[in-house]
Amino acid sequence: MSCVREYAPPAYIGAAKLTSMRSSIGALFLVGSVVCGCGASKPVVPDSAIAMLPINLYPLRSGNAWSYDVNTGEPQSTLAVTRVETVNGSIATVHTGRVSVKYEIREDGIRVVSEEAWLFRAPFEEGASWPARGGRTGRLVSTEVAIQTQAGSFTGCLEVVETGGKLELEVRTVYCPFVGPVAVDSTMRSNLSDRSVSVHARLRGYDVSGGASLTP
Repeated sequence: MSCVREYAPPAYIGAAKLTSMRSSIGALFLVGSVVCGCGASKPVVPDSAIAMLPINLYPLRSGNAWSYDVNTGEPQSTLAVTRVETVNGSIATVHTGRVSVKYEIREDGIRVVSEEAWLFRAPFEEGASWPARGGRTGRLVSTEVAIQTQAGSFTGCLEVVETGGKLELEVRTVYCPFVGPVAVDSTMRSNLSDRSVSVHARLRGYDVSGGASLTP
């Protein structure tokens, strides 16, 4: 059973680290056509190419919303809701609780406006990497992930892992075509002990409209 409440971290996690961890998690919580010409038809864009458009992997359109069950290791999970409040041109403002993050929707990926960082970036090939949030490095692990959550079963998903940076925070995110982030796993290790704290978020429900296509 889920309830909406504030997450109280273990004492050995410093305030600065917790703020960054919350921001990272909050920020995270935070579809082809044939065109016929004069006497010749253009090639059909494969469905897989359409699915891997950045705007389809994370549908940042005004009003789209996602809810997550967030497990912090305590008996009851926390409910988190992420919503796209506004879209101005290619800039989308996303809110999760009190956290607000602006993303730039680009043809080659989704960029974090406040820093030279990306949620994911083309080419969508296993092993591809890019600068991620908090000084971390993002890496594409797989483009064929299958996952099941309370919101349903999803296939052909993108798995991204962020590692490094000053806060020793590892973030794994699964983005599914025409849905968005369906799973986020964050792990932070304390400098004061060998212990670590993990937060796991799974998609509970979503309200996503539309889908972009590619023009051959």
